[in-house]
Amino acid sequence: MEQTKGSLFHTAAAKAVMVLLVILLAFWIWIKAHGLTEGFENNLFGALYPIISLIGGISGIILARRKWGGAKSYIGKGILFLSYGLLAEVFGQWAWSYFTIVKGIEVPYPSIADIGYFAIIPFYSYAMYNFAKAAGVKLGLRSMFGKVLAIVVPVAMFLVAYFMFLKNIEIDPTNPIKTFLDFGYPGFEVIAVSLAILTYSLSANFLGGIMRSKILLVIFALVFQYVTDSAFLYQVANGTYYNGGIVDLLYTLSFTIMALAVINFTYSLAEA
Repeated sequence: MEQTKGSLFHTAAAKAVMVLLVILLAFWIWIKAHGLTEGFENNLFGALYPIISLIGGISGIILARRKWGGAKSYIGKGILFLSYGLLAEVFGQWAWSYFTIVKGIEVPYPSIADIGYFAIIPFYSYAMYNFAKAAGVKLGLRSMFGKVLAIVVPVAMFLVAYFMFLKNIEIDPTNPIKTFLDFGYPGFEVIAVSLAILTYSLSANFLGGIMRSKILLVIFALVFQYVTDSAFLYQVANGTYYNGGIVDLLYTLSFTIMALAVINFTYSLAEA
């Protein structure tokens, strides 16, 4: 009976995410078809797509506790902190929407919204740390390959982001918070991605290898988030960002990928 309930909850949560994604894609296409670059519709889109993260975050917490005992296991803690990261995204985007809709601030960056956005870095990193512990990260780091992977991946990702998006961003000594966030987002987000890649490389024999496919989806979600954040910073720096634009579409897809990763990771592993 517990397995049936879990299966039904997992299926319902995944379907809810996909249905909402289809609705949001249709809304975004409508906005683009009408050539809107500002106004209520654009800001409304920004307020709606975090619901995807809300569904993923709540579902992840429920399934992690039901299937893995929550914080009693490394995998349970990993899933919980991925879920907390999704809920932090909700806080960040709804705070952003408050400034755009209520206060009339078109691009509230930096703002209190960044508390939520930036919180995903420690949340996702700690989640991947727990998955890595479950997969044997200590053993992996004793090998030369593990050490090289742990160093090369974050450096390579930051260099790619720098030359593609960040090299033209100016350091503004009069606005140290913005400067810190401009470079802190891509600089620190690589930690979670690196831990995820390291976990993937170590998880061939963990749970019969089933963890690898789940980690791979999480890696894709983290990389997609990384690229989207870098694109946002690039557009803000060049004055081309607007609410409901291509970057918000990328965030919608990013939230969807991570929400599905959490839901499927949680349920599939527990049923393995």
